[in-house]
Amino acid sequence: MMDPDNVRGGFAGSHAAGDRPALLVIDFQNAFTDPAISSLGSDCDAAIRQTNRLIAAMRGIGPVIFTIVAYDANHADGGCFHRKCPPLKELLRSSPASSLDQRLDYDPARDLILYKTQASAFFGTPLCGILAHARCDMLVIAGCTTSGCVRASAVDAMQYGFPPFVAQDAVTDRSAAQHASNLIDLQSKYAEVMPTEALIPLLCQTAS
Repeated sequence: MMDPDNVRGGFAGSHAAGDRPALLVIDFQNAFTDPAISSLGSDCDAAIRQTNRLIAAMRGIGPVIFTIVAYDANHADGGCFHRKCPPLKELLRSSPASSLDQRLDYDPARDLILYKTQASAFFGTPLCGILAHARCDMLVIAGCTTSGCVRASAVDAMQYGFPPFVAQDAVTDRSAAQHASNLIDLQSKYAEVMPTEALIPLLCQTAS
């Protein structure tokens, strides 16, 4: 996963696993997981299965937070994003496109949904304060897309002091090439990128 050129450039550090993890599931909503609903959709089946494994491992350990991209009917909250990506205008609040994929093991009694209008899960949301209150020192990230909202959120997580751990097989992208290249770049500069199989033991250690 490490790029030899980045290693030679000095990008070879790592984040240590923390004691107070949180799980951030980014934008696994119908618009992105069901191509029949939106042109933004793609096959997320495998990534959702791995995400549910992470959710199960997090129960009793730390918060599970879901994000959804959604906009007001007049699109006034879309800003420049809607000009660059017009299909986002379809994602109106309370529409089927802006509902969580029902395959996710979301528990309304315990979990939190944050609505956002931009790429990063931190931008314009209370996520930073929520993680600070939980004393989060390890943010596990799943969701879509790797090259877009996952990447933006992972970079912001590092910048706000919440070490990001991107679940390699629980994130996905419409473009396989962008998925692969962004995982390499995230590992090199910002995050720890590892499969769910390796992340779950780290989460279980925090509970012991």
